[in-house]
Amino acid sequence: MSADASKSESPVDLAAMWLATGGADKSKATIPQVRERFGLSALQAVQAVRESNLVLARSH
Repeated sequence: MSADASKSESPVDLAAMWLATGGADKSKATIPQVRERFGLSALQAVQAVRESNLVLARSH
């Protein structure tokens, strides 16, 4: 994720933050939710999930 606050975040970064902050519906599959909400490819959705896991790991 970008350290420069003046830069706009990529859709992958936005999706990662959304996931890390609990935005996803836990009763549904994550990848389809991210793809639909942020217009990501399957690869980008997986990258967002990985990034969200890193965000969560750093918060502990």
